[in-house]
Amino acid sequence: MKTAEINVIYNGQQYVGFDFAALPLGAARVAASEQVDQAADAARRVLTGDTLRALEHQTAATEAEAFAQANYTGEAPPSVQAWMDAADLDAQAATESILAKAQAWQLALYAIRAARLKGKQDLLKAPSHVAMEAIVDEAIATIQASIDGVDGPV
Repeated sequence: MKTAEINVIYNGQQYVGFDFAALPLGAARVAASEQVDQAADAARRVLTGDTLRALEHQTAATEAEAFAQANYTGEAPPSVQAWMDAADLDAQAATESILAKAQAWQLALYAIRAARLKGKQDLLKAPSHVAMEAIVDEAIATIQASIDGVDGPV
């Protein structure tokens, strides 16, 4: 957790350049919560790149799912065809590859959300700066672990 040079607004008061331990408890809680959110945002960006790429991946997953449900019959959807051509795969292998990556990506996003929400709720109950630091460190570690080894979707 970042504990120096903290900038936060709490109850209309701006705290600029503070050490975490010197902040009033309420301001520290806001600063700690912001750090949990920032860690989650950074982890999601690692997975998705940007919002348009995330939309592209979601489209590929949706098309692959529909193609798989149709037992890989007919013409491959454009997103599947693009992966077939890029990776030199047949239709079924490309579809299964897209679906496997999409599942791993979705599980990582669920884990990020769960760690973020748990961390922020735990911060609401934290009685001290020291307790908040431990909560933030744990939340950030859990968030980072949730994306270890997970590539973005195809």
